[in-house]
Amino acid sequence: MRDMLFLLMLVIGQNVCHAQNVSSWKPETADLLFASTRDGNSEIYLQRSGSNEWVNLTKNESVDNWPVWSPDGKKVVFQSNRAGNLDIWTMNADGSEQVQITSNSEPDYIPSWSPDGKTILFTSWRQESEEEKRAPHIYAMNSDGSNQRRLVKESLNTSDGATWSADGKQIVYTRKGEKGADIYIADSDGTNERRVTFDQDSNIYNGSATFSPDGKLIAFYSDNEKSAALTVIGVDGQNRKTVLAEGYNWYPRWSPDSRWLIYTAVAPGDDKKNIDVFAIPVAGDATPVLMAGGVKREVEGSWRPK
Repeated sequence: MRDMLFLLMLVIGQNVCHAQNVSSWKPETADLLFASTRDGNSEIYLQRSGSNEWVNLTKNESVDNWPVWSPDGKKVVFQSNRAGNLDIWTMNADGSEQVQITSNSEPDYIPSWSPDGKTILFTSWRQESEEEKRAPHIYAMNSDGSNQRRLVKESLNTSDGATWSADGKQIVYTRKGEKGADIYIADSDGTNERRVTFDQDSNIYNGSATFSPDGKLIAFYSDNEKSAALTVIGVDGQNRKTVLAEGYNWYPRWSPDSRWLIYTAVAPGDDKKNIDVFAIPVAGDATPVLMAGGVKREVEGSWRPK
């Protein structure tokens, strides 16, 4: 059921710091990137710092979502089915020069930039020549779409993605077991894998893992089918902490100072289909801040990194 929900949100459905001191960073002082169905189909929008206006960057009749800023804040990578299949695309930060960079017959989705902007991770259901069946795996490619290759030999067994550490030396991702799913870390070439959480036998799904910019923590959501909590844990698997326990909360992404998380959540109220973008301090004990909301679906928010 959780896999179906994740795929559904994929199909329909970090930050300008104006002060030199990153410790003064606040959510409202950053350009916000997110996906929304406010115009009928899923499009990618930009809300600039200090403005209430949403700018439609993609303006396409197909599904465009899962936007991710490049490290320099000048480009965006995203997924789209406008070519008849789910593929990876890039565009400039103003929506210009939209370019398709994967074109496999199997779905390619959930992209992530490397810290130097030269490489993009993504998940794909490609079946290699020696394999008997298709399954989701982690792939990497150059930022122009060249040199596409598989990184981790074993399948994720779930529709989740991988992201980079700030120094580019490691990647973090989810792998599903028979009951639940756990977080794993590997070197940037996909080798030397190690497990960070040990929840899958408890029927808990840990997903959308991402390293903090300071390299100390990993954020993810932990779904027990009754709720999905925002969670952080040390890269060594120690000092696990729940940031937000109540409700259904997904897809955390970090602020540049490693003090905030932006995430997608079911909005308060009786309408479980009302999904918005919120932010919350990692320290917890604070009321979530609504970043992008409305009567449609607002999802997958992130702040411009520079």
